[in-house]
Amino acid sequence: MMTDDAAARHADTPPHKTVYVSAVDWWIAILLMLGPVICVGMTGILLQQGRQQDALYCLIAGAGTLLVTGMFTVPCRYTILPDTLSIRCGILFMRVPLKQIKAIEPSGSWLSGPALSVRRVKISTASRFYLVSPVDRERFIEELTAAVENSSEVMP
Repeated sequence: MMTDDAAARHADTPPHKTVYVSAVDWWIAILLMLGPVICVGMTGILLQQGRQQDALYCLIAGAGTLLVTGMFTVPCRYTILPDTLSIRCGILFMRVPLKQIKAIEPSGSWLSGPALSVRRVKISTASRFYLVSPVDRERFIEELTAAVENSSEVMP
């Protein structure tokens, strides 16, 4: 039997969770930064030519590209909760109930997904699949597999 003090302490304790950040391939990072870097270079060239207004437009385009890229990539992380896998890549956010996960396997797919590396993990449910790229892929697969097995043992 839990005392009121013990129940209060237990209620304040956050549920167990593990956060994995996305691995980042160097060439993907270069591709994501290429647009803003080119715009900054062009801004410098335009300023040297005395074309201030064109330089301003180019700088605004580069800043907008950087903003949109950041909005869809930062942060890129995967959180294993007791009953859910939370996938966040910038403003994109998905929750996958662990009970719906059918398969977890390494992947090298080039398909689009909330992942900044092609060293990925494919997480399949009955209706779709998710591609993620945690830094420690093997540990992520082991922990997610254990969490899925634990969630299927718990009866609602």
